[in-house]
Amino acid sequence: MTLSLKPLLLAGALAATLPALAMADATISLPDVGFAPEGISHDTSGNLYVGSLTQGRIAKISPKTGEVTEFAPAGANGLVTVVGVHVEGDQTFACSSDPGIGALTGTSAPALVAFDTETGTPTGRYPLPEGGMFCNDLTALRDGTILVTDSFVPRIYALKPGTNQLEVWLDDSRFAGEGFNLNGIAYDDGAVFVARYNTGTLHQIDLGAHGEAGKITDLKMSAEVHGADGLTALGGRRFLIVEGGGLHAGARGALLGATVSEGAVDLSTIADDLNVPTTATVIGKTAYVVEGQLDHLFDPSAGPADPYRILAIELPETFQ
Repeated sequence: MTLSLKPLLLAGALAATLPALAMADATISLPDVGFAPEGISHDTSGNLYVGSLTQGRIAKISPKTGEVTEFAPAGANGLVTVVGVHVEGDQTFACSSDPGIGALTGTSAPALVAFDTETGTPTGRYPLPEGGMFCNDLTALRDGTILVTDSFVPRIYALKPGTNQLEVWLDDSRFAGEGFNLNGIAYDDGAVFVARYNTGTLHQIDLGAHGEAGKITDLKMSAEVHGADGLTALGGRRFLIVEGGGLHAGARGALLGATVSEGAVDLSTIADDLNVPTTATVIGKTAYVVEGQLDHLFDPSAGPADPYRILAIELPETFQ
């Protein structure tokens, strides 16, 4: 399959405290080398929301007008390191963690935080319960329950509608290990799917009658995945997996298409040789993929990062 970058019109307005985004070769470039993007999502109007690992802020990008605004300023609602971002209607949720790489390290405990999607006003803050350590990625179930992965503790947490605290939804030792484990998470076709970073594997968690975690299936992968990071559901048990490539200097990654059937995952490469990508969000037939360059944050020998980019990748028909 071939890679096609769909042009975007982003000529632009500049927020007072955030550098403008510039288009070059059908990419969205973030010239601020300190921003270090990781999570990305979008609202129903097509605006993109991108979080910063190092600055503890969230930027909002409007492709329609070219305007760039600061959705959540540094430290808002206790943000430290912004990892996963998920827009769910009038609420924008983000995972705030503290791996010690940000300017605000040590200022707030790891938590799921929420903002009003229209105004950016903080609407909730939900610390990880029972010794939770690293809020990484999130998804929503049909009833509005938000599920959150913890990469350093083998758990998934749930924020149920109408409640004001996270609860442990799943705790399973198979997801324990050194380094980053549970990562991307997505809901599709009556089940929850999670990607494990260190093993590059995908796992299916069935839902019980009341939305509780049920049977876990360790899916058989058709090929190795090095650093399974972001996971995006496309429907019909089709997914995008963002392969990060690892945290070592010179790592590269890819955008993969995945189809789950009868306990197995059939993988194909949609775009390769990406600069350590982290997550993706899909609008129409286009995947917006963040090149997070995590190797430059976690491996001192990697040196300074290249200019950060968001790639607009046209999906093949199989994954549209």
